[in-house]
Amino acid sequence: MLLFGTLIHQSLEHNNLELGKQLFDWMPERDVASWNSMIQGFANVGHYEEAIALFHDMEISVFRPNTLTLLSTLSTYAIHGALEARAWIHSYVDNNNLNRDGSLDSSLIDITDLVTWKSIICGMAMHGHGKNALCYFSEMNESQVSLDEVTMVGVLSACAHAGLLEQGQGYF
Repeated sequence: MLLFGTLIHQSLEHNNLELGKQLFDWMPERDVASWNSMIQGFANVGHYEEAIALFHDMEISVFRPNTLTLLSTLSTYAIHGALEARAWIHSYVDNNNLNRDGSLDSSLIDITDLVTWKSIICGMAMHGHGKNALCYFSEMNESQVSLDEVTMVGVLSACAHAGLLEQGQGYF
């Protein structure tokens, strides 16, 4: 099993997702570490939807996600912008007592931070305070919170309401 795990990790590390998936499928016995390697490997190369799907596949398997699994998955949800799942994630962590040591706190906050920034920016834009929304967007960028599509729509709306069309085009 160690050999398969090493081969899977190396395949994914070198962006050979197909080989990594084949090796995973061929494994005679999987374990939590092999699931974690797959989830993290797909997330690391930007295949967030596949990483999230693997997490859900793991849930219905005989293996239960552990803290490392959730660290990878929470980061993936935050980066991918799947924020609608945040209540489910919090509930899952709480119901399964997976944050006893507080190691998931930072990842849970990353998701909440994006929701807060997005709410402020989109709210300002919707109410005609485009320049204020753009100031908050600049602060968001400085704080290195990942963007999602909804936030960008809010930014474009802010630019449109404030008559800053050229600046809006500059974001793309």
